[in-house]
Amino acid sequence: MTRLLGFAVFASIVAMAFPSVFERYRATLQTGEAEQLTPPAKVVEAALPAPASGRGLQLRAGADGHFRTEARFEGRIEPVLIDTGATYVAVNERTARRLGINVPPEAFTGVAQTANGPMPVALAKARRIAIGSVEVRDVDVMVAKGEALSTTLLGMSFLKRLKSFSASGNTLTLVP
Repeated sequence: MTRLLGFAVFASIVAMAFPSVFERYRATLQTGEAEQLTPPAKVVEAALPAPASGRGLQLRAGADGHFRTEARFEGRIEPVLIDTGATYVAVNERTARRLGINVPPEAFTGVAQTANGPMPVALAKARRIAIGSVEVRDVDVMVAKGEALSTTLLGMSFLKRLKSFSASGNTLTLVP
């Protein structure tokens, strides 16, 4: 039943995506111009954590509506995107090594379904992740094989360990 439901969701997403792909292809054929497939790089500034009233801190959303900031993994600073839709804190293999999260090659036994298809993953632990004064220890981290994941995601394996977190307007409040 779960597989059938997963297939139905996948088929729905594909069905919605293909009309726009077909229209772009047809427009390209009519104009004779090549389509630019590589979008220009966006410069996004990380928000610095600000103390919240009481204990905790507040983050402001960027112009794109996402909450980005810098987190410390074992004291090493890493830009992150806070993603309540991600089950785990997620990093690619190179970032994991740089942050001191060592994953042996044989640990990549899991598979994550992404928009770009299946991706081999391994589960590991980060001893300490902090944003400003908000710190969580022994956090589950999903490590993606290779460099497929270009942005480090701060997911629910970090957020659910807080006393609370809430978003109101353009502000995300984290309470340890």
